Parts: sequence; C-alpha cells; structure tokens
Amino acid sequence: MTLRRYTALLVALAAVLALGACSSSSKASEPTKTVTDGKITIDAFDIHFDVGTIKTTAGPLEVTFTNKGALEHTFTIEGTDLDLKANAGKTDTGTVTLEKGTYKYECTVAGHAQQGMKGEIEVS
Repeated sequence: MTLRRYTALLVALAAVLALGACSSSSKASEPTKTVTDGKITIDAFDIHFDVGTIKTTAGPLEVTFTNKGALEHTFTIEGTDLDLKANAGKTDTGTVTLEKGTYKYECTVAGHAQQGMKGEIEVS
C-alpha cells in the first residue's frame, strides 16, 4: 500500500469516527432536571432535548416545550395524552397528571427518537 493510499484510508477512518461521535446522542449525557413546583421547561434543539431524566412527584406536571432548533419537534409522554408540538422558534404548553412510576418521553417526528430525542420521567 502506498503512503498516499494509507493516508487517504486514515483520513476516511477518522471522518467516520468523527461522524459517529457527532451523531450519537445518549440521554445519559443530558442532565437530570428535578421538578420542584410542578412546572418544567424543556428545550428542543436540532436532534436533542436539554434533559435526559426528569424527576418529579406524583400529581399535575405543567410542561412548557420550547423549540430552539430549526426542525419541527414534539414532546410526547408515552401512556398519557400529553403531546406537545412546536415548529422552529415556537413554544407549546400542556399539563398532565402523573402517577408514581417511570414514563418514557420522546420526539415523535420520524427518526428523531432513534437519534436520541428521548428520555425518562421518574415519578415518586
């Protein structure tokens, strides 16, 4: 293998590794937010939320969902009727009553949850 081909191979490998690092999104890398007053603000960016785990107590939870990205996003809590939707630069607000347990939330726009736009709500 020539030096030129070897260098090209290394550059291609570095690019693949860099793209993989940029596209992977884990809720573990996003912070945990604890709700203290029954209200929370969730910000969406391009293919991630600003929170991975939400901790709250049982009862009403008011969610303000702000889309700070360029793409349309949703904030949907599975097993509930909370399904907020916001185009770029817009905000949507809703309230849901949660019982003790663990709930999953996600962006339901095709492909977004698979790219990391999801998390959990731990209700005590």
